[in-house]
Amino acid sequence: MLPPFRYPMIRLLALVLTCASALAAQSTDLASGVAHFNARRWSDAHAFFSAAVKAQPRNADAALWYGRTLLAEDKIPDAERWFTKAADLDPRRADAHLWMARALGIQAQRASMLKQPFLARKVKAAVDRAIEIDPENLDARELRWQFYAMAPAVMGGGEDKARAEAAEITRRNKYRGQLLSAGAAGRSKDFATAERLLKSLIAEYPDSVAPVGAYAVWLADRTRPAEAFAVVDAFQKRRPSDPVALFQIGRVAAATGQQLDRGEEALRKYLTLAPPPAPNVPTLSTTHVRLGNIAERRGNTAAARAAYEQALALDPRNGQARRALAALK
Repeated sequence: MLPPFRYPMIRLLALVLTCASALAAQSTDLASGVAHFNARRWSDAHAFFSAAVKAQPRNADAALWYGRTLLAEDKIPDAERWFTKAADLDPRRADAHLWMARALGIQAQRASMLKQPFLARKVKAAVDRAIEIDPENLDARELRWQFYAMAPAVMGGGEDKARAEAAEITRRNKYRGQLLSAGAAGRSKDFATAERLLKSLIAEYPDSVAPVGAYAVWLADRTRPAEAFAVVDAFQKRRPSDPVALFQIGRVAAATGQQLDRGEEALRKYLTLAPPPAPNVPTLSTTHVRLGNIAERRGNTAAARAAYEQALALDPRNGQARRALAALK
């Protein structure tokens, strides 16, 4: 996971695809489609849920999963329509309104300046409705925090609102709230606060890899590579069986240009050990991007190109791989 204070608009699609929110009341006869989705077999998931919504036109679960599949396929307006359908079928489902807000948010990112204010209002209305239905829905509150943090005041955003939302999240879940607060501090260039919060998270939640990865890359970005590796090494010592530590070693190597052999070895081992798709777990496609970064650091353009192409073969929606490939000389 990228540091929590890095939330450019382009990352929203990746974020929503790895969200930890659990869908309520899944129909057991959708299990095969859900398995396809979780394994990122998008074409199989599409075929399954396309048939399911035809066979079960009143099933809100089927509509929601079909929308999620369309979102994964980058068919954003179609996804929004199916999320709306799910909300119409079951108006009290907070998750349907939340996914609708996500799809609208991606459309807002890609829209013209003239259309963005209109779409921003729709995003805000959908996420507000999700929170009205379920005030404890932290995923919805986090999305609203992102909206406040990224949208200008004329569209309903603003740092004051973002801080207030972060405080609400912190009151309900200190861990997630502090990650967002670190993000807010980084956005406002209050680097001392951002570092303090990340270090506090690591101390208080020593078995959680998210703040470790965030702080390690934060240090790497500030030309403190020895400290960055030390943070990851300490986590790996605490959690020797956690494969994500291997990814973080490779990520820091790619970011700093140091310990490249170790970084490549760690990433290649991660490719053999990576767990099934799960929220915030680096994908195999992302791992190949980091291998490409390391190859570029070595000046091996051919190897970098092959790594980025492999990343895209695994996940054609990987924008990071596509941009890296296009930037190769």
